[in-house]
Amino acid sequence: MRILHVLHDFLPNHVAGVEVYTDQLARRQAHEHAVALLFSEVVPEAPDFTLRRGWREGVRTYELVNNQRQRRFEETYRSPAIDRRAREVLDEFRPDLVHVQHLLNLSIDLVPELRRRGIPVVMTLHDQWLACANGGQRFHRELGRCDVLDAGRCARCTAHLNGVGLGARGILRRRAAARRAEDVLELVDVRPAAAQAPRSEFLYLDPHSYGPGRRAWVAHPPARLEFRVETERGGSFAAEVAMHPTTFEAEGGGVRFSVSVDGELRAEHTLDPKRRAADRAPAGLRVELPPGASRLELRTDAVPPERNDHCTAAWVDPRVVASGVPPRAATPALGRALAGLARGALRLSASAQERRVRSRWEAMRALGREVDLFLSPSRYLAAELVRFGLPAERVRHCDYGFATEGYARRADLPERCRRFAFVGSLVRHKGVHVLLEAFRAMPADATLDVHGPLHYDPAYAEALRRLAAHPGIRFAGAAAPECVPRLLAGVDGLVVPSIWQENSPLTVHEAFLAGVPVVASRLGGHAELLADGGGLLYEADDPADLAAKLRRLYAEPGLGRRLAATAPPVKTMPDHAAELHDFYDRLLAARGSARARA
Repeated sequence: MRILHVLHDFLPNHVAGVEVYTDQLARRQAHEHAVALLFSEVVPEAPDFTLRRGWREGVRTYELVNNQRQRRFEETYRSPAIDRRAREVLDEFRPDLVHVQHLLNLSIDLVPELRRRGIPVVMTLHDQWLACANGGQRFHRELGRCDVLDAGRCARCTAHLNGVGLGARGILRRRAAARRAEDVLELVDVRPAAAQAPRSEFLYLDPHSYGPGRRAWVAHPPARLEFRVETERGGSFAAEVAMHPTTFEAEGGGVRFSVSVDGELRAEHTLDPKRRAADRAPAGLRVELPPGASRLELRTDAVPPERNDHCTAAWVDPRVVASGVPPRAATPALGRALAGLARGALRLSASAQERRVRSRWEAMRALGREVDLFLSPSRYLAAELVRFGLPAERVRHCDYGFATEGYARRADLPERCRRFAFVGSLVRHKGVHVLLEAFRAMPADATLDVHGPLHYDPAYAEALRRLAAHPGIRFAGAAAPECVPRLLAGVDGLVVPSIWQENSPLTVHEAFLAGVPVVASRLGGHAELLADGGGLLYEADDPADLAAKLRRLYAEPGLGRRLAATAPPVKTMPDHAAELHDFYDRLLAARGSARARA
């Protein structure tokens, strides 16, 4: 059988539940079938909609470049350009069946194309993206959890997905992709510890004048910006220095840019574009930073000092690049210029966006009539999406399967649980702030390792660091999928503090495999997974209730062992692949019968 999986993005740049599950499933299926993956990726240096072919452990890969240059709400779920590339993949790979894992960043019109070609379509429901245009979580960082679908609220939540706001979101994602390999603190996102200039209007952020996607601190001389930064293992400061083109033919002097670290001059460069044509191009500055806290001072001075007219100068893309561990600022993050746009600087009227939301809902319900079979890992999510409008007769409950290599049920859990962990994305709807607040009530010898990438939402990550008051809290960085078995073997309990309605979280199953008790919020699929044992549930959004459950595990002898012993069995990936094969066979047989009758 030739099986094509379609999903929004993929490893190694995106490590989350859908990507890890699809990777494990595809590699298992490749033992017996020809398997391919079609997924999107932001690649700023590549032309939009380029199709990049490759292989991953016996699985054919088609990476479709989508650099997020949409301008209209409808383009977030429909794209003729993506449709053309998808047809190219279908023509080349010739799948017998397509298993859609996610269509975010792609186009829903792939499904009608598959129907026209007579190719059966299975779709796994990983979240509520069909109903929720803002990421599929039905959660908004200001509005909170969305328990009941309401077009008016959805309009407020998604109003930024239009025009300039949508374009700004794309710029942010391209910038993040361009620097994915580095741990970077953008100083245009940080409030200076000190700032001095002849007049306040001589110091400001400029997101437009120095090139597409580039941002700058403009500092008309004499001016001084000071930042307090911290690099755990050392790093460097880097920026380009430039003068504004409007100064090139004007009277006045040049500008000397200087960088000092802890009061010591480390680098300087003078630009005088009025007299030297070569100085009309930006120049790069870079200085090394020691491990630990540093006081970084950026100065601009007119040369000569009395000729500071027409000397608009800028630090372009100033940033601190760390070695291995993300850098931090000692001052609060600024409201980001582009992120501010992305959250709604140019919002449509509520009624216009509400019409767009309703139109998207109708498109997704129509999609539901084109898919042959929906698989939902949790009964909770199946019920929600049937309520939304998916045909109930096409929705089946089918939980995930797991690669069990490396896992062994703990036989050495202590009498009292002292070492806890969180594993996941450090984004607000994962509720890590609730966990950190609850952990303040734990005894001093309790520990909490927070495993998750800090770059997904730097402002939230910085807020978490400030919340981490307990001495046993450690930010341990992202955990690669292959490291999770070893990680869980070294803790006494896993905490899943989500404040959105989770589906069937992989980490809960992984804790079951490792023989580790789970403490999870009473939301969505958590209640299903822990209904018969395996852990404790607490009321979501309630740090006091979470603290009480953690203290029970810490204080009550043998509780963790008893909970871990009652965890339900976990479906293996070979069993899951066989289960899916049965579904596939039935759909192919039904499609063959339909053709024969025709």
